[in-house]
Amino acid sequence: MVDLVRSGKVDIVALTLGELGALLVGRDFRLRARGLGVKAASAVGAGDSFLGAMVWRLSLGGEWEEAFRYGVAGGAAALLSPGTELCRKEDVERLCRQVSIQHI
Repeated sequence: MVDLVRSGKVDIVALTLGELGALLVGRDFRLRARGLGVKAASAVGAGDSFLGAMVWRLSLGGEWEEAFRYGVAGGAAALLSPGTELCRKEDVERLCRQVSIQHI
């Protein structure tokens, strides 16, 4: 991931790690978020919800760390929804407060 950014091929790399959390790497930062340990009703759409929540927060003017926090919460929130439902905003907002991010 770091090599992709250093080489200039990409500006940002986001990697979800399932129950282990996620990583976000940019030129000036490396962030790691722990998984939230929610009980999964379904994993369908968790990655889409992660990315969608990140992009939504960035579109509102959020910084990368804040957007990453929302992305992790969005992915976890999708796990709470049965079947093919994606994340719900109220779940994302609630879980967002629980996301722990480390600068690595």
